Amino acid sequence: MRTFFHLLAHLPLGVLQALGALAGRLSWLAASARRRVALRNLERCMPELDARARERLARASLAHEFMTYVETIRVWLGPARRVRDAVVEWRGLDVLDRAFAQGKGVILLTLHQGAFEAIAIPMSERYPFCGLYKPQRGIFNELSIKGRTRFGGQLRATEAGVRRQSLGLLAQGMGVYFMPDHDPPEGRGVFVPFMGQPAHTPTLVARLAHESGSPVVYMFGERLPQARGFIAHFIAAPEDIASGDVMAASAAMNRGLEQCLRTCPAQYWWGYRRFRRQPPGVGAFYADL
Repeated sequence: MRTFFHLLAHLPLGVLQALGALAGRLSWLAASARRRVALRNLERCMPELDARARERLARASLAHEFMTYVETIRVWLGPARRVRDAVVEWRGLDVLDRAFAQGKGVILLTLHQGAFEAIAIPMSERYPFCGLYKPQRGIFNELSIKGRTRFGGQLRATEAGVRRQSLGLLAQGMGVYFMPDHDPPEGRGVFVPFMGQPAHTPTLVARLAHESGSPVVYMFGERLPQARGFIAHFIAAPEDIASGDVMAASAAMNRGLEQCLRTCPAQYWWGYRRFRRQPPGVGAFYADL
């Protein structure tokens, strides 16, 4: 298996993206659960689009999601020069530079959109960068650690508590990244709007921003067509993301995520059950799927 992954990592980017797009196409034709969820999410989150436009977005979303899976092997194990050169443009890098210049560390937020690791991993060569992860079993855990640290980035297992670890890293001037566009466990989230829907949203980022005083920057990787590479985007967070009001700060965080999403909505992973939990008294979002 390890040999197979290393061989895969050396294929041209265009071949890997074609394989991912094919897998996404097959998932669509099989009427998979991800297809049904994507259509439901788009129906509720982007009602301004007609049914045909939402279907096009859903199909593209599945293709981009599977491209990410296949490309990631290349980012982890492929030739270093190709990984670096694949990022053809860095937009808003001045936002990141100003954030690090404050000397308080940086909270970096990304989302399940485009090629996030294709941006984050080579970026760790230029900035002090640390990711927190939950250890897994098997070869993927080994390869992910090797890949995510290959350019100098750090990884810390979340064994001593994410909040405490994050505050310590930020105090050292590190950049710490999170993917907060997910449904957290019960008791760790609040319901605030995301794409016009009540979304059970993690409060960790809001609390960290308030306690640490660290600036918050959004980042995501936009995948260019025809395997031309990726654009790295960096966007400053809304000011009230560090508010002492957790509800207001979490809502601000989601507004920033939505700004990223709307930049290239076809590359967002619409097949994720982002709205699985609903506020008391509200009907199930995915009840009939």
